[in-house]
Amino acid sequence: MKFFIALAAALACVPGVAFAQDEAAPGFNGVRAEARIGYETPTISGNGQIYKIGSAASYGGEVGFDAKVGNAVVVGPYAAYEFSSVKLCDGPDCLKEKGNLGAGLRVGVIVAPKVLVYAKGGYANISFTANTAFGSGSDSKSGVQGALGVDVNFSEHVYGLVEFNYGDYGDFYGVNLQRRHVAAGVGVRF
Repeated sequence: MKFFIALAAALACVPGVAFAQDEAAPGFNGVRAEARIGYETPTISGNGQIYKIGSAASYGGEVGFDAKVGNAVVVGPYAAYEFSSVKLCDGPDCLKEKGNLGAGLRVGVIVAPKVLVYAKGGYANISFTANTAFGSGSDSKSGVQGALGVDVNFSEHVYGLVEFNYGDYGDFYGVNLQRRHVAAGVGVRF
């Protein structure tokens, strides 16, 4: 009888021990902010051909909110802006990407205590400036974007990430505009 009472008492403590371990381990909950640096290639396609506008570095940041749903799923909104150094020039005529704005939903799965694998999807807006001998101007185009990435918690509040992103902006002055992008970053959870 004493064995069954001891076993029942031990089993009653298991949820409390598991909860304490979960609280002590770095989590994927709450507000986050990150700095990002990347490499991107905006392209245009038409008539069966694909042309690179250029390839260059990007830099910016993202803010978001993560909420744990169950033991292994993380869901939350995000908003990001990345400046670009992509430039295509022919003599005095230059086309330059100013940056890309993104916002949407991030859904992830915790695959190890400190590792989150995630997918993102949402709205994107890319902007360009053009300078020619005849004048200058700017324009932007909205579309959709998706991404796959990995977050790794370095501590309770600091994490790193690697992300692969694709944006499709549809028809832009008679050609289809896309953006391929890879980024790495460091973030803080509050």
